[in-house]
Amino acid sequence: MIDLHCHILPDLDDGAEDWAESIEMARIAAEDGISGVVCTPHQSPDFPGNLRNIVLASVEELRTKLSEAEIRLELYPGCELAIDRNLSEKIESGESLTINDNRKTALVEMPADVIPPDLSGFFRTLQAKGINIVLAHPERNYLLLKDPTELLKWIQAGIMVQITGGSLNGYYGEEILDFSLELLRHRMVHFVASDSHSRDMRRPVLSNARAITEEIIGPGEAHKIFHEYPISVLQGQVPDTPPPIPMEKKTPLIRRFFPFW
Repeated sequence: MIDLHCHILPDLDDGAEDWAESIEMARIAAEDGISGVVCTPHQSPDFPGNLRNIVLASVEELRTKLSEAEIRLELYPGCELAIDRNLSEKIESGESLTINDNRKTALVEMPADVIPPDLSGFFRTLQAKGINIVLAHPERNYLLLKDPTELLKWIQAGIMVQITGGSLNGYYGEEILDFSLELLRHRMVHFVASDSHSRDMRRPVLSNARAITEEIIGPGEAHKIFHEYPISVLQGQVPDTPPPIPMEKKTPLIRRFFPFW
């Protein structure tokens, strides 16, 4: 399995606190069957210092430490990038880091409580510059959960979706769990990642989420989500994914009985 989203680098954001924790997170991931991790600290107004050169140096140092500890885990550079109208220019200049530093695919963070204005326009701007987008954890956005229409449009326009393993485990509650399962059934999930932040909180494990995914869509399709599609993205390619199946907007219970309400 390849984990496309993990806050394993120490002392850069709200992820691992020190090298000891980073090494322990790597050990947990390897024991769970994860063979590669994309190190994705936040680059956002809260963590503006996580520039490309800083992250690359931290990844290289962790590689050395894992080799010394005899932990077999491939590391790839990346960042979880905040929505920013200047993001394409920052990627082109080398200030912002894409997945595996290929300048082809950006991991973009979806806020939990809002849909930013003209988000579709933001996506189009990046795509016009040749930058593909992996949208991080949209299943945890309350507005999309109630009405996934916009998410469907984005996917149809070429946006790729990464959900969190914890969403399939019930970590975020039953409503997000149900929504995540529906996204899987409707072919609206392209990656499942840990989004791990520590050895304890949202641990860097994916095996349970993979088992759930296999139960919902079968082992073959699950293998694509946990291995084949991530490999394509690491190589700077766009995976060949099936078209999504439209989902219906949720109707409030009271309107089901009183349509005129």
